[in-house]
Amino acid sequence: MTAIPSPSPRSLVVALVSFFFIFGFASAAWVVRIPDIRELIHVNTALLGILFLSGSVGAMLALIAAPRIVAHYATRVAIGAGFTFILIGGVGSITALYLGNPVLLGIGGFITGMGYGVGDVGINVEGAELEKRSGRSLLPQLHGAFSLGTLIGALLGSAAAALLIPVTTQTIIIDAIYVAVLLVMIRYIPRGTGQEHGEHATAEKTTRVERRANWTNRRVIFLGLAIFGASVAEGGANDWLALAMVDDYKIAAAEAGLTFAVLVGAMTVVRLAGGKMVDKIGRALTLRIFGVAGMIGVLFVILGAPSPVFAWIGAALWGAGIALAFPLLISAAADGENSSGRVAVVTAFGYAAFLVAPPVLGFLGQTIGLINMFWVFVGLIGLLVVFAGAARPLVTVNYESASESV
Repeated sequence: MTAIPSPSPRSLVVALVSFFFIFGFASAAWVVRIPDIRELIHVNTALLGILFLSGSVGAMLALIAAPRIVAHYATRVAIGAGFTFILIGGVGSITALYLGNPVLLGIGGFITGMGYGVGDVGINVEGAELEKRSGRSLLPQLHGAFSLGTLIGALLGSAAAALLIPVTTQTIIIDAIYVAVLLVMIRYIPRGTGQEHGEHATAEKTTRVERRANWTNRRVIFLGLAIFGASVAEGGANDWLALAMVDDYKIAAAEAGLTFAVLVGAMTVVRLAGGKMVDKIGRALTLRIFGVAGMIGVLFVILGAPSPVFAWIGAALWGAGIALAFPLLISAAADGENSSGRVAVVTAFGYAAFLVAPPVLGFLGQTIGLINMFWVFVGLIGLLVVFAGAARPLVTVNYESASESV
């Protein structure tokens, strides 16, 4: 495909918004169909957790390799490779659902997880570099596009469940959308972002020792712990909230999907509107205020049964509480020069938690019940509150004085 050598800032924003949006849309549309998927492949909650874990293992392998992929080939290749693996895994998952084969579903999930791992690092590194060049806070809005995609995906997935549209048909449609987005938008991702060699390289060359130092840097580790807590809480909601509403609140699958939609709706609003609050009171205090609200929200969900109204209130607070964590912590990792390696490390922390921990918690949910398992999320959002101080900027950034318009 033909590349545009120097895409305009606005074209790049449109491309990144599209990539963030489709990632959220596809994952949410799949998540709200989990009760139907469980029935199609005839497994219990614990075995379903194992299947989710297969995707997480694939994502972890990709996350480990992603910083090196970006350094050698740039974000453009990482994003393209991520989408390709997602499409291949989607074909495997469709086949598995047709056959009712959990093993094949696990294999498809593994490949899809690899795609999400490398693709997500690519779009976050690209977004962080764009934010630095523009001098404006952009990552919350980009992640707002992800949340908006998640909201629309949850609503349409719930509608598909209510209309008895097969999960396989839904997945085929989403894979077709993936192809369209990749073919149209990849050309607007510049060559060389994060790359350390080649004619389009934008990053300074780093040694293996310097790359390893990112994994031992105290501030990076604290940012990683904060994003770990928030990401487990977000991933846990994605994997288990709708199912907990069915199992513990005893409501229909379509109504359970709406509960998840409330959560992602709150995340969307906070991400799109939270930038002004960040500019006024700073990243750290913003994260702590919303983090406390998130802890209260999870408590509402735990203690609100059997009334879905309490769950909806709690889901809204839960979503608002974790909404800004990922973008603000990634933005903090981008402070300073030659930051793509640090951004990749913190992104890896976040997506590792997002993908790996919630499936593992499925075993705990099978033992004590999903709602009781949600107590873990209260503690993990508390981890975000404790380590949010690491998000304080290394240097003062005056967004209002930025001259470049994006």
